[in-house]
Amino acid sequence: MPTAKELLSFNFNPSALCGEAGSIIPVHINKIVEVRVDKLKSITERLGESIFPKINTSTIKEVSKKFKRLHNNRSQLTSNFNRRELRTLSHALSYREDKLDAIINLQKELEVALELLDKNWRDSYLFGLLYCYLTSWESKNKSSFEALAGFIYYKLNDYEGNRKALTSLKSNVKYFDKQRGDIDLGYTLAVLKVPILNAATFLGLPESWFSCSFFTKVILSYFEKNRSNLDTVIDELFRAMEQHSNNTKGTKANKLITSNIIVLCNEVHYEHLQDKVKDFAFRLVGDPGVASNWAPYQNALDTEKEILKEGRNILNEWVTKQFINVFFDKCINDIRRKRFWLQYAKKINSFKVYGPKHVRDLLKSDERIAEYVHARFQTVSSNRNTSAFLFMLGDYKMIEFSDPGYAFYAYKRSNTYAPSFDSKAYQSVDLFRNGSMPMLVYRTGYEMNHFSDEGRLSHNDGDLMWETVFNEWIRRKVGVHV
Repeated sequence: MPTAKELLSFNFNPSALCGEAGSIIPVHINKIVEVRVDKLKSITERLGESIFPKINTSTIKEVSKKFKRLHNNRSQLTSNFNRRELRTLSHALSYREDKLDAIINLQKELEVALELLDKNWRDSYLFGLLYCYLTSWESKNKSSFEALAGFIYYKLNDYEGNRKALTSLKSNVKYFDKQRGDIDLGYTLAVLKVPILNAATFLGLPESWFSCSFFTKVILSYFEKNRSNLDTVIDELFRAMEQHSNNTKGTKANKLITSNIIVLCNEVHYEHLQDKVKDFAFRLVGDPGVASNWAPYQNALDTEKEILKEGRNILNEWVTKQFINVFFDKCINDIRRKRFWLQYAKKINSFKVYGPKHVRDLLKSDERIAEYVHARFQTVSSNRNTSAFLFMLGDYKMIEFSDPGYAFYAYKRSNTYAPSFDSKAYQSVDLFRNGSMPMLVYRTGYEMNHFSDEGRLSHNDGDLMWETVFNEWIRRKVGVHV
């Protein structure tokens, strides 16, 4: 009797069929399917966004001005605004110009606007009102902000329809609580392992709303919850900050969150992330050597001012250490000097390297400091192969030279003859030297007999190593001890 295999004409090995199953569908068909799935996803996202109407700024400006012109005549307001204008008004509460304050900042105007919208209510007005609420999250006009919040809460809780966007907002209303809704949202996203970039869509909002000030503390709390997991979320956090700030440098969010990340990465177990964090800090906030880049934003809390200061100081220390490493490796190749000054890097307030163009190019060739050299290097006219590292430690300007035979110099900050960080016209770094200045320390054998306020000191050992002598002078005269 013939077998089932023979009756069905199975003239191939079934195990071979299993092995080939993954490639039955041709590659080009797979690619077509992937493209169409991506298109479908894009269409779905656009349809979701279309629920939240986008109104151009000129229309918002026009309606805002019209409302301000007529708001004192309440009895005629309804007859002067059609449905489209009322919808625009719901988006216009936070609109402001130089000579035109926002409606939300003027309590009487806000009350009239909410009354007008309430009398002619459409559920779609919630989208505009909520956007104004989330963009005004940092508002210091507490009474007006609370009035808007109360109105939105009332309307959301009162909603009984089935529009998905509004039911989603209603179910997530707890996250819009001013007290800690944003913080709770960040923690929730972290616990559920929802990417922070999906914070807006998690609430049923358009992705574009992620730039609202509401999401600043959402990102910060997401970071706080992931402190022990920073390795896996660091790249995502920086992408989120770029998107939240629309790639604008020095925003409140960028300063505050970056400073918190810097402080955490100063701990030993996150030391490997410092280069990445440093690069993003320069991109998102700016060079710590420029004080204005890291200045506190308006209405910053004292605790926030402290974290900004600490973040800037730590970042400056990282940059200083890298410059010290490169300078003493490439310009003088002196491991003892490098090791000595690295211990003071945390105390160095600012620095600049002076030298010929070819030294600048040499430093820029090192990827560790390449992008920071321009702001911290001053070219001198001379082509001699000698450069100088000028830095501030306490109230002193200090100078180390790349020539191993040159002494170290220290000038008081107040000394008008001391080299300047701002001068553009030095011919040679030899101008920083003054052989008539006294020795900083006079010593005999193991005794240090006299300490000068200003002067020079050689890097020569005697009975005492020069590092011991330098440390003692810095401790006594500069007031810095490491």
